[in-house]
Amino acid sequence: MQNIRSEGTRPELSIAKELRRRKIYFAKNVKTIIGKPDFVFRRKWVAVFVDSDFWHGHRTRCIMPKSNCGYWEEKIARNKQRDRQVTRTLKKDGWTVIRLWEKDIRRNLEKSIKKITGVL
Repeated sequence: MQNIRSEGTRPELSIAKELRRRKIYFAKNVKTIIGKPDFVFRRKWVAVFVDSDFWHGHRTRCIMPKSNCGYWEEKIARNKQRDRQVTRTLKKDGWTVIRLWEKDIRRNLEKSIKKITGVL
């Protein structure tokens, strides 16, 4: 588990590369903003999270490990609850929150980029 990245995942790098190519400037993994968004566009008050299908519990793409099932179900349920709370808090504070799923980025990067650029 120690080798699992929380920053700099392939989907994040794909998004970052495409945003840079389009000369769209952003901050990465801003620790001072609740939830530590993967991408922040401060002037527009936009926070983008790139959610792993497993760790954030995508309903159709999350395959639970066969061992220690109870632990993993609780862990992922807590992660999903935390995601909802972070989104609610940021929206209440005036942020626009975008959540992108890992598989959606891999399948159609352009569509994911349009979700971001559409609010900028």
